[in-house]
Amino acid sequence: WNGTAFAALQSIPTHGAADWAFFSLDGQSYLAVASASSDTDSVIYQWNGSAFAVFQSIPTHGAHGWKWFSLDGASYLAVANINRGGSFDIDSVLYQWNGSAFAVFQSIPTHG
Repeated sequence: WNGTAFAALQSIPTHGAADWAFFSLDGQSYLAVASASSDTDSVIYQWNGSAFAVFQSIPTHGAHGWKWFSLDGASYLAVANINRGGSFDIDSVLYQWNGSAFAVFQSIPTHG
């Protein structure tokens, strides 16, 4: 915001971006992009004080959306996958924060 309008802060390369999710965790700020392109990693960026830098790549398949939440003291990031190689029968994945990165916690069978 430059006082009268939004001003570009940064350009982030994507592959069919379908959703963005911003969240704060352990005093850090993150931005996750869901890549809707089939078999293209989605990326989580971390704010470094002046820009968002790549923090972690997550294997996704036609990712359509991210949702961050906490439950019973643990932090989670869920991604909805929609398509892999033309098949809409694909797992969506729930990741859990392990203190330094997101690790697979549970795969959930979904249909597109």
